[in-house]
Order: sequence, then C-alpha cells, then structure tokens
Amino acid sequence: MTPGMLLLNVARRIPGRVAVRAGGTERTYGDLFDNAARFAGVLSAQGLHPGDRVALMMENRVEALECYLGCLLGGFPAVHVNDRLAPPEVQSIVDDAGVAAFVSYGRSASAPVVLEPVFDAAPLQPRLVPPSSPAIIGYTSGTTGTPKGVVITQENLNRIILHMPVHDGLRPGSRCAFTGSFSFVAGIWGVMLPHLYLGGELSFMAGLPPAEWIDRMIRERSTFTYVPSPLAPAFTEEVRRRPEVLRSLTGVLHSASAMRPEVMRDLVSVIGDRFVETWGMTETGAPVTTTVPSDWSDSCEADDIFASAGRPAHIAAVRVVDPSGADLPPGEQGELLVASETLFAGYFGRPEATAAVLRDGWLHTGDLGRLDKAGYVYITDRLKDMIVTGGMNVYPAEVEQALARMPGVAEVAVFGAPDDHWGETVVAAVVRAPGYTFDDKMVVEWCRRHLASYKKPTAVLFLDALPRNAALKVPKPRLRELYATRTA
Repeated sequence: MTPGMLLLNVARRIPGRVAVRAGGTERTYGDLFDNAARFAGVLSAQGLHPGDRVALMMENRVEALECYLGCLLGGFPAVHVNDRLAPPEVQSIVDDAGVAAFVSYGRSASAPVVLEPVFDAAPLQPRLVPPSSPAIIGYTSGTTGTPKGVVITQENLNRIILHMPVHDGLRPGSRCAFTGSFSFVAGIWGVMLPHLYLGGELSFMAGLPPAEWIDRMIRERSTFTYVPSPLAPAFTEEVRRRPEVLRSLTGVLHSASAMRPEVMRDLVSVIGDRFVETWGMTETGAPVTTTVPSDWSDSCEADDIFASAGRPAHIAAVRVVDPSGADLPPGEQGELLVASETLFAGYFGRPEATAAVLRDGWLHTGDLGRLDKAGYVYITDRLKDMIVTGGMNVYPAEVEQALARMPGVAEVAVFGAPDDHWGETVVAAVVRAPGYTFDDKMVVEWCRRHLASYKKPTAVLFLDALPRNAALKVPKPRLRELYATRTA
C-alpha cells in the first residue's frame, strides 16, 4: 500500500472530521483529499505521468498540504524546495531533480512547467506505484555547497508515518499545534502526515507570538506541539504563567538544533515528562534517538539527560567509531554511525555520494559524539562543519563561494559561533584586497542578495590574513577564538 492510499483510507473513514486549519481556512478529511485528488488531476492533465517529479515550493497554507497529498495519490515524486532559498539556489534544485513541473505560491522559477496550485480538474484515482519508487525528495547540501536530493521511497515513507506516533508519543486523534513550516521537509513526513494517519487535527501556528500560541492551544485543546530552540525561553515563561494549557497538552517536541541545557532544564521543570528530545537528519527519515517520560525522573541513568539526545529508538542503532571505523567504548568521542529502518534510499542521481555515507547498512553522519554507559547519545561537534542556526542548516562552503564573488574580497572563511537565541550564528572572516574599504554591512547585504536570508553572516571578522596550519588549511577553531576575543 502506498502512503497516499494509507492516508486516503483514513480520510474515507472520517470524511467529516476537521483535518487542518490554517489562516482562517479549514478542511475536513473529505475535502482535503478531494482537493488532493483534483490537484493530481491537474498534473495529469498537464501531461505528467507516474514517476514524473514535481517541485513544490510552499508557504504555510492548507493548499500546500493538498499538493503534497496529491503528489502521493498520483505517484508523482514531490521534490521539496525550501521557500526561503534565493532564486539561483532554487534553480539548482530544479535542474538537479529534472522536474516536470514546478508548483509554487507567490513565487516562480524557470522550470519546464510553472503552476499555481489549482483544484478544478476531475479527481484522479489513486495510482499504485512500486514501493521502491521515490515518494519525496528533500534537498540537503554537502560541505561543498552542492545540493543533494535525499530520496525517501514509498515504502520508507510508510515506515516513517507508522513509526512517528510511537517515537513522539502520539495518540489517535492527536491535535497538533504545528509551529514548523513547509520550509522543513521533515515537518511534512515527521509531523503532518503521521497526524493525518492518526485521524488527528493540524493547526498551523508558525510565527505566532508565544502568548497567542498558548491562547490558540488552550482554545483548540491542542495535545502536541513543537518548540524551536529560539522560542523555548518565551514558551516556558508563557506556560508558567498559563498552566491551564497543560490540561490538554501531552507532548512537546524539540529537535533540529541544540537547546542550552539550562533552558531545557527550566522547560522540563514547567512541563514535566511531556518533553521529547530527538536527534536525526534528513537522511535518517525519522529521528533515530528519543527521550521517554521516565528520562525526566530521578531514576534516569544518563550521565546528563539535559545534554543528551536520548537513546536510540527501537527501530535504530547508534555506534561511535574512530577514524579507522573501530567501535569506541562509552565516553569516548568519535563519528556517530546510524542504522535505522527509515534510512533514505540514497542521493538522487549521485551513487558515489551515496556510497560515501551509506556503507554496510550504516549511515556515516559526519557528526561527532559519544555514548554513555546507559546508552544515551551526546552530540558534541560536526565533522561536516555545518552550522545550525535556528534549526536551519547553513554550509560554510556555500556562503564562502558567494562571498568569494564579492569585489574586493581576497580571502574568506565562514564558521559558526555560539548564539544564545539561535543556537549558532554565521560569522564570516574576511580579508580585504588592497584598496578596498567596505564594511560589515556591505558584506551582509551582498549575501542577502545572493543567498537565503538565514544564511547571511550576522557578524564579520576582518583580518589582515587568514590563519593557516601546516597543511595550509584554515583552522576554524582558531577563527572562533579570534572572534571570541574580539567580542569579549
């Protein structure tokens, strides 16, 4: 059974139940899936066939969900495009995926077919496609800045949908206060689709001030929500002020970026064992570690639960290895390897890149970490040098490539620095060419024009020359030290 059919069967049992609310619009399950089938009909009328890839760049609205569901029903692999990307970045994904149609709200890009979502065609009957065929392709860049399409197959998407309720402690009819957005592909397959499988209700609340967020959850009797790291302190204070929200709220999820241990401790002191911490990445499909309610009690055996990402889920395993691939004992730091029932099938059209990270059934994550004696996982650093700011991945090489094209930039190196609000922030170390006198505002503005806004540096460190080691490489830890000294 395809994921489209899995979810359609739920809708057929409860057609009159509200499935989603967004921006003053609501859809019942019957209407949601009728529109999804009509959107699939629009694609078919445009000449698309099962297997033809459809790029979706969506804002937070009900129609966006209908487009993803329509692609699942019609057998069209959905190519996720983050709506925060700059046009050249969008174009690189469109070209790499070889899409047959590009579907967007309010924005467009050069593509074989550009469509505004419409639902006036006859509903398309659900199509059966091979379980190994792609269902969703989510793009993630490597350290080179080259986008790579993470292929989640029909079979794998089914596993994710069936697993996530267990992972996050969801129950049938769960009412989700969804604070994520369609910018994040994991929010689609990890939160939205599992809630539909449970016959639950999605209410889009991204961007709401904490007070209004809590108001909505009280009014709608929300049982589940996601708390991004930057909003955690304000969320904690608002719940402390209005504890009545906890009468219905049973699960509070955090993932994607580091939360400071003291912030997490304060949050747990207010919401108790409702809190769920996870770790995963686009390539793992579902998260591979999780906490459980007993982790927030005195019986927890973790070295430091507030610094941990929990233990491997029942469908996953985690190893820590040294550079030779040998397993390391508890407490020692090495690269984290993951095996899971929900691992991606590979990078679209990139067998060599796939083989570099998927070996003998294990995903080489590029993350550094350790395990304690009780099996809890701790993420300590990143081999891939990736910056996670507000849950968004920023790859230094991509920002460096953009700045290298700026007139007057002789050398540049980009790195992440700790930030109380975003977890990390992007910093650029720049060496000016002789005769140039541009300032930090000009550097930031250049990046704003050429990259998604969240990738731009928030600070610029001007140097006479970049430090280099014996191998002539720029040591990022040294740059962080210089930056910390300048800002102390």
